Amino acid sequence: MRYPLILLYSSIICLLQFGCNNPPVLTDVVNTTAYPRQVLGVDGSNLLLASVKWDAGLASEENVASSFISARYFQVPAGSSAGNHPVRLSNSVGLSANTINVNVLPPSGSWPQPRIEDIGITNMATRTDSASFWLTVAVANGDIDGKVLVDGVEMTTAMYSAIPTDELVAHTPSTYGYPIYHYCLYFALVKPRVYGSTLNVQFRNNTGVTSAGRSYQLPATLADLDSDGDGLKDTWETNGYPAPSGATIDLEAIGCDPHRKDVLIEVDWIAAAVPQNGIWANIENTFAAAPVLNPDGSRGINAIIDRGQGGGLNNGGTVLANHSSMDFGPASGVANYVDFFTYKANAINFNPDRLRLFHYAAIGRAMPGGFSGRGEIFGNDFIMTFTTFPQWGNELAESGTFLHEFGHNLGLRHGGINDGAVDANRHYKPNFHSQMNYRYQFPGVSTDCDVTPDGGLDFSQGVFASISEATVRETDGICDGTNIDYNCDGDTNDTGPLDINSRPGLCPNGGDGINGTSHRDYDQWGNLQLSFTSAGSTWANN
Repeated sequence: MRYPLILLYSSIICLLQFGCNNPPVLTDVVNTTAYPRQVLGVDGSNLLLASVKWDAGLASEENVASSFISARYFQVPAGSSAGNHPVRLSNSVGLSANTINVNVLPPSGSWPQPRIEDIGITNMATRTDSASFWLTVAVANGDIDGKVLVDGVEMTTAMYSAIPTDELVAHTPSTYGYPIYHYCLYFALVKPRVYGSTLNVQFRNNTGVTSAGRSYQLPATLADLDSDGDGLKDTWETNGYPAPSGATIDLEAIGCDPHRKDVLIEVDWIAAAVPQNGIWANIENTFAAAPVLNPDGSRGINAIIDRGQGGGLNNGGTVLANHSSMDFGPASGVANYVDFFTYKANAINFNPDRLRLFHYAAIGRAMPGGFSGRGEIFGNDFIMTFTTFPQWGNELAESGTFLHEFGHNLGLRHGGINDGAVDANRHYKPNFHSQMNYRYQFPGVSTDCDVTPDGGLDFSQGVFASISEATVRETDGICDGTNIDYNCDGDTNDTGPLDINSRPGLCPNGGDGINGTSHRDYDQWGNLQLSFTSAGSTWANN
């Protein structure tokens, strides 16, 4: 059930054809430990037109806010006391036989302001110069019964999909800068708007707290519609891409969907730089597990990597001509050097019909400057070049470097996103658990409240509090009050000013030399720049 009309149609069929003559079945609640206002998931059947009973069978029993015409998701009431609360489902026929207890934790800090993560479109009804449509808005920490605002006006809104998370259950949310309890996806019915116009979209929780605005530009014509914002037009993903040569590239056959974000990457390598085979699943799984909600309600991004594996993906995996070093552009005085774009300009390596569709990656021996790789910032090309490093041949290091350089293509920087902020380019930030951080490129990100790599593969969600080196306290750490020895002096008793922007192994002399610098975490997953042909990119049609 992917769109409002399909959901409504399903409910009609349920009523007329099957009569919905069975009570709902409750199998599980995801998660069974939660904070007040947290959105949880329901596993079971006969959930259409069912409701969720909170404190089922008790004097305090109530029907709680749940997802659009189903009991697939529900929200823990804001005033719930700490302890166990029985949950049961009901419909017009009866109650679920099973009851599951949800253990509510005491609130920790104030509820965060909602934050818009992504905006898309589905179900567009067109006119000559305008269209009505369902806007899809993904929101962090949104209430199920909150409202989408367009240009300051509340829209008819319905929540229909979510990503429940238990990441905060073992932590203290009040110690985070922006704790994320859940992500929700909403439909908002928008009446006729002129093609090409720009909307200012906000989200308001039921407490009246409203998110910051986020701009969304409508397509210039219906033919330009890109519902999921991945840079691939809907018509290309359904009818095939009309290539410059006159050929048609069947994107649907390789897994593309107009209502689920897709990223397409072709990868070649030299014989001396064959990557570990396990990296492909690592990269695909990282994107599939991303905290991203698509217009069809699904989670994650579909990373389609052509490394010559077949099934319509037969261009990648080409063994390139050998070199001693490689980089973007020409170089003088470097023996056996190859310009990356010389590889790409050879149609045997990269089919020019793919130019507007695929990122292109080449894995080589080394770079003249000794770096492990390079990626265009908000562009379409990247390289991996570290066969001379001791980390080469390590699956995690190769996976992390691939994600790091490809992340640059998606507008991500070493300390944040492509927004021009000074600290977006700062290295080794302790409160920035991302593959883009040099701390974590090879060993994988930390998955807890310290700065020790734990082998995770991820970009940041922007959850940690900012750190000011002028006032930092090592006993605070980055969350949960976990002590961190920022200046490597063997204790965790120091307070600012401290130069904490330190490279592991070089501390305390590996910082930026500026006591008082501010370090921010960034919401990278919510700010990916997927459409590399858009204005402002470094694509340059090459």
